[in-house]
Amino acid sequence: MSVTIRPITEEDHEAVRELLTNRWAGPEILLDDEMVDASKLPGFVALDEADLVGLVTLIKRPDEWEILTLDSLSRWSGTGTLLLNAVVDQARENGLKRLLVRTSNDNLDAFRFYQRRGFRLERIAQGVIDKERELKPDLPLRGDYGIEIHDEVLLARSL
Repeated sequence: MSVTIRPITEEDHEAVRELLTNRWAGPEILLDDEMVDASKLPGFVALDEADLVGLVTLIKRPDEWEILTLDSLSRWSGTGTLLLNAVVDQARENGLKRLLVRTSNDNLDAFRFYQRRGFRLERIAQGVIDKERELKPDLPLRGDYGIEIHDEVLLARSL
């Protein structure tokens, strides 16, 4: 598989929305008590020819960027790393010194992925996923490895 990484364009909107619906129970994600439509955010797509095989969406703040979603449709292929590298490169070009990402408490693979790439655990927000589930009942009660999903974990990386 030969993957190309490029910024999200307007033409990608429908495919991005579909991926987010399939992977996140919809493009709307609760962030600090506010629903954010990830399909309308900047970021990068990973393409294998014309097929969307990965996506990263970003919240761009003046002093730091936050990865809201990062998905690779072919696990262990390196697509997630390529997407993250694109974010890191663009953040550095923009003079940013910090990246953030949040994940749920069950996502042990995300903990491994991000920590191996320089992110450090910063904070746990207890009950955030429970609160989001009230707004999005399709969110599962259990996640990876049968772990109950309740909390959000924030990781950060200095650039």
